Amino acid sequence: MKLLFISDLHLDPARSDIHTCFNQFIASCLEQANQIKALYILGDLFEVWLGDDASLPFYQDVIDKLRHLNEQGIEVYVMHGNRDFLLGSQFEQAARCRLIPDPFPLDIETEQGRKTILLSHGDKLCTDDTDYMAFRKMVHDPQWQQDFLSRSIEERIAIARSMREQSKQRGQQKAADIMDVNQHAVQELMLAHNTYILIHGHTHRPAQHHFKLNNQPAERIVLPDWNPDAEPYQLTI
Repeated sequence: MKLLFISDLHLDPARSDIHTCFNQFIASCLEQANQIKALYILGDLFEVWLGDDASLPFYQDVIDKLRHLNEQGIEVYVMHGNRDFLLGSQFEQAARCRLIPDPFPLDIETEQGRKTILLSHGDKLCTDDTDYMAFRKMVHDPQWQQDFLSRSIEERIAIARSMREQSKQRGQQKAADIMDVNQHAVQELMLAHNTYILIHGHTHRPAQHHFKLNNQPAERIVLPDWNPDAEPYQLTI
Protein backbone atom coordinates (compact mmCIF):
# COMPACT_ATOMS: atom_id res chain seq x y z
CA MET A 1 0.00 0.00 0.00
CA LYS A 2 1.11 3.55 -0.69
CA LEU A 3 0.98 6.80 1.23
CA LEU A 4 0.85 9.96 -0.91
CA PHE A 5 2.03 13.41 0.20
CA ILE A 6 1.22 16.69 -1.55
CA SER A 7 1.07 20.36 -0.56
CA ASP A 8 0.67 23.91 -1.83
CA LEU A 9 -2.02 23.34 -4.42
CA HIS A 10 -3.36 26.88 -3.84
CA LEU A 11 -6.69 26.00 -5.43
CA ASP A 12 -8.43 29.16 -6.56
CA PRO A 13 -11.68 29.58 -8.53
CA ALA A 14 -9.78 31.96 -10.82
CA ARG A 15 -7.17 29.30 -11.72
CA SER A 16 -8.90 26.69 -13.88
CA ASP A 17 -5.51 25.23 -14.86
CA ILE A 18 -4.74 24.30 -11.26
CA HIS A 19 -8.19 22.75 -10.85
CA THR A 20 -7.62 20.70 -14.01
CA CYS A 21 -4.37 19.33 -12.56
CA PHE A 22 -6.13 18.56 -9.28
CA ASN A 23 -8.96 16.75 -11.08
CA GLN A 24 -6.46 14.67 -13.02
CA PHE A 25 -4.65 13.78 -9.81
CA ILE A 26 -7.89 12.70 -8.12
CA ALA A 27 -8.81 10.57 -11.15
CA SER A 28 -5.39 8.93 -11.01
CA CYS A 29 -5.86 8.15 -7.30
CA LEU A 30 -9.26 6.60 -7.95
CA GLU A 31 -7.82 4.40 -10.69
CA GLN A 32 -5.43 2.87 -8.18
CA ALA A 33 -7.58 3.19 -5.06
CA ASN A 34 -6.85 -0.41 -4.00
CA GLN A 35 -3.13 0.48 -3.82
CA ILE A 36 -3.39 3.74 -1.85
CA LYS A 37 -3.97 3.74 1.89
CA ALA A 38 -3.93 7.49 2.53
CA LEU A 39 -3.40 10.94 1.05
CA TYR A 40 -1.73 13.61 3.19
CA ILE A 41 -2.21 17.24 2.09
CA LEU A 42 0.38 19.28 3.99
CA GLY A 43 -1.09 22.76 3.86
CA ASP A 44 -2.29 25.36 1.37
CA LEU A 45 -4.80 23.14 -0.35
CA PHE A 46 -6.63 26.42 -0.98
CA GLU A 47 -5.27 29.82 -1.97
CA VAL A 48 -7.43 31.45 0.67
CA TRP A 49 -9.97 30.22 3.21
CA LEU A 50 -12.10 32.88 4.84
CA GLY A 51 -13.86 30.52 7.22
CA ASP A 52 -16.06 27.49 6.60
CA ASP A 53 -19.22 29.57 6.27
CA ALA A 54 -17.67 31.79 3.60
CA SER A 55 -15.54 29.37 1.61
CA LEU A 56 -17.34 26.01 1.56
CA PRO A 57 -19.69 27.01 -1.31
CA PHE A 58 -16.78 28.14 -3.52
CA TYR A 59 -14.97 24.81 -3.24
CA GLN A 60 -17.85 22.33 -3.23
CA ASP A 61 -16.41 20.41 -6.19
CA VAL A 62 -13.06 19.97 -4.42
CA ILE A 63 -14.78 18.89 -1.22
CA ASP A 64 -16.91 16.37 -3.13
CA LYS A 65 -13.79 14.85 -4.67
CA LEU A 66 -12.04 14.51 -1.31
CA ARG A 67 -15.14 12.86 0.12
CA HIS A 68 -15.23 10.48 -2.85
CA LEU A 69 -11.64 9.44 -2.16
CA ASN A 70 -12.67 8.54 1.38
CA GLU A 71 -15.69 6.60 0.11
CA GLN A 72 -13.37 4.59 -2.13
CA GLY A 73 -11.19 3.62 0.83
CA ILE A 74 -8.46 6.30 0.61
CA GLU A 75 -8.04 8.09 3.93
CA VAL A 76 -7.55 11.84 3.51
CA TYR A 77 -5.61 13.96 6.00
CA VAL A 78 -5.36 17.75 5.68
CA MET A 79 -2.97 20.09 7.50
CA HIS A 80 -3.49 23.83 7.80
CA GLY A 81 -1.20 25.99 5.68
CA ASN A 82 -0.42 29.67 5.80
CA ARG A 83 -3.22 30.34 3.30
CA ASP A 84 -5.96 28.11 4.71
CA PHE A 85 -5.29 28.16 8.45
CA LEU A 86 -9.01 28.78 9.10
CA LEU A 87 -10.14 25.38 7.83
CA GLY A 88 -12.58 24.13 10.44
CA SER A 89 -14.87 21.33 11.51
CA GLN A 90 -17.51 22.02 8.85
CA PHE A 91 -14.91 21.51 6.14
CA GLU A 92 -13.65 18.39 7.91
CA GLN A 93 -17.13 16.88 8.06
CA ALA A 94 -18.10 17.85 4.52
CA ALA A 95 -14.91 16.39 3.00
CA ARG A 96 -14.87 13.43 5.40
CA CYS A 97 -11.20 14.08 5.98
CA ARG A 98 -9.22 14.53 9.16
CA LEU A 99 -7.54 17.82 10.03
CA ILE A 100 -4.14 17.08 11.54
CA PRO A 101 -1.93 19.36 13.66
CA ASP A 102 1.37 20.86 12.57
CA PRO A 103 3.72 19.13 13.22
CA PHE A 104 2.25 15.63 12.92
CA PRO A 105 4.33 12.53 13.75
CA LEU A 106 3.37 9.63 11.50
CA ASP A 107 4.38 6.13 12.61
CA ILE A 108 4.67 3.62 9.79
CA GLU A 109 5.89 0.05 9.33
CA THR A 110 8.39 -0.50 6.53
CA GLU A 111 10.57 -3.40 5.43
CA GLN A 112 13.36 -1.79 7.47
CA GLY A 113 11.17 -1.65 10.59
CA ARG A 114 9.07 0.95 12.35
CA LYS A 115 9.75 4.61 11.51
CA THR A 116 8.41 7.95 12.66
CA ILE A 117 8.08 10.51 9.87
CA LEU A 118 7.40 14.09 10.89
CA LEU A 119 4.97 16.05 8.72
CA SER A 120 4.74 19.85 8.65
CA HIS A 121 3.53 22.59 6.36
CA GLY A 122 6.95 24.18 6.85
CA ASP A 123 6.18 27.85 7.43
CA LYS A 124 6.90 27.68 11.17
CA LEU A 125 10.47 26.69 10.26
CA CYS A 126 11.14 29.95 8.36
CA THR A 127 12.42 31.60 11.53
CA ASP A 128 14.81 33.98 9.70
CA ASP A 129 11.76 35.79 8.30
CA THR A 130 10.91 37.68 11.47
CA ASP A 131 8.14 39.73 9.83
CA TYR A 132 6.37 36.57 8.73
CA MET A 133 6.82 34.86 12.10
CA ALA A 134 5.16 37.85 13.80
CA PHE A 135 2.32 37.69 11.27
CA ARG A 136 1.95 33.95 11.79
CA LYS A 137 1.74 34.39 15.54
CA MET A 138 -0.97 37.03 15.10
CA VAL A 139 -3.25 35.04 12.77
CA HIS A 140 -2.93 31.85 14.81
CA ASP A 141 -4.05 33.63 17.96
CA PRO A 142 -7.54 32.31 18.87
CA GLN A 143 -8.76 35.81 19.74
CA TRP A 144 -7.65 37.20 16.35
CA GLN A 145 -9.37 34.32 14.56
CA GLN A 146 -12.56 34.77 16.56
CA ASP A 147 -12.63 38.47 15.73
CA PHE A 148 -11.94 37.83 12.03
CA LEU A 149 -14.65 35.16 11.73
CA SER A 150 -17.17 37.42 13.47
CA ARG A 151 -16.92 39.95 10.65
CA SER A 152 -19.05 39.94 7.52
CA ILE A 153 -17.83 37.97 4.53
CA GLU A 154 -17.31 41.23 2.62
CA GLU A 155 -15.10 42.54 5.42
CA ARG A 156 -13.11 39.32 5.51
CA ILE A 157 -12.54 39.47 1.75
CA ALA A 158 -11.24 43.03 2.03
CA ILE A 159 -8.94 42.16 4.94
CA ALA A 160 -7.57 39.09 3.15
CA ARG A 161 -6.94 41.09 -0.03
CA SER A 162 -5.08 43.77 1.91
CA MET A 163 -2.98 41.20 3.77
CA ARG A 164 -2.09 39.44 0.54
CA GLU A 165 -0.94 42.67 -1.10
CA GLN A 166 1.19 43.55 1.92
CA SER A 167 2.70 40.08 1.86
CA LYS A 168 3.60 40.40 -1.84
CA GLN A 169 5.26 43.76 -1.25
CA ARG A 170 7.27 42.46 1.70
CA GLY A 171 8.30 39.37 -0.25
CA GLN A 172 9.70 41.44 -3.10
CA GLN A 173 12.00 43.22 -0.67
CA LYS A 174 13.43 40.11 1.00
CA ALA A 175 16.37 37.93 0.07
CA ALA A 176 15.25 34.48 -1.06
CA ASP A 177 17.18 32.68 1.69
CA ILE A 178 15.32 34.57 4.41
CA MET A 179 12.06 32.98 3.24
CA ASP A 180 13.49 29.45 3.30
CA VAL A 181 13.48 27.19 6.36
CA ASN A 182 16.17 27.60 8.99
CA GLN A 183 18.27 24.44 9.34
CA HIS A 184 18.68 24.90 13.09
CA ALA A 185 14.90 25.12 13.47
CA VAL A 186 14.56 21.97 11.35
CA GLN A 187 16.98 20.04 13.53
CA GLU A 188 15.40 21.25 16.76
CA LEU A 189 11.95 20.14 15.60
CA MET A 190 13.17 16.74 14.45
CA LEU A 191 15.08 16.13 17.69
CA ALA A 192 12.04 17.12 19.74
CA HIS A 193 10.05 14.40 17.98
CA ASN A 194 12.89 11.86 17.84
CA THR A 195 12.66 11.48 14.08
CA TYR A 196 15.15 11.48 11.23
CA ILE A 197 12.73 12.11 8.36
CA LEU A 198 10.81 15.36 7.84
CA ILE A 199 8.38 16.04 4.99
CA HIS A 200 7.12 19.58 4.41
CA GLY A 201 5.97 22.06 1.78
CA HIS A 202 5.52 25.85 1.83
CA THR A 203 8.84 26.93 0.31
CA HIS A 204 8.07 25.74 -3.25
CA ARG A 205 11.66 24.43 -3.44
CA PRO A 206 11.27 20.68 -4.04
CA ALA A 207 14.33 18.71 -3.01
CA GLN A 208 15.62 15.95 -0.77
CA HIS A 209 18.18 17.24 1.72
CA HIS A 210 20.49 14.81 3.50
CA PHE A 211 22.39 15.72 6.66
CA LYS A 212 23.55 14.36 10.00
CA LEU A 213 21.46 14.54 13.14
CA ASN A 214 22.98 13.17 16.35
CA ASN A 215 25.59 11.57 14.08
CA GLN A 216 22.87 9.65 12.26
CA PRO A 217 21.69 10.14 8.67
CA ALA A 218 18.63 12.39 8.42
CA GLU A 219 16.50 13.56 5.51
CA ARG A 220 14.30 16.58 4.81
CA ILE A 221 11.91 16.13 1.89
CA VAL A 222 10.44 19.32 0.41
CA LEU A 223 7.25 18.89 -1.61
CA PRO A 224 6.64 20.88 -4.80
CA ASP A 225 3.88 23.40 -5.30
CA TRP A 226 1.18 22.36 -7.74
CA ASN A 227 1.82 22.38 -11.47
CA PRO A 228 1.20 20.01 -14.40
CA ASP A 229 4.50 18.21 -13.75
CA ALA A 230 4.15 17.93 -9.97
CA GLU A 231 4.23 14.41 -8.59
CA PRO A 232 3.18 13.34 -5.10
CA TYR A 233 5.86 12.00 -2.80
CA GLN A 234 5.16 8.32 -2.18
CA LEU A 235 5.98 5.90 0.61
CA THR A 236 5.25 2.19 0.44
CA ILE A 237 4.12 0.47 3.61
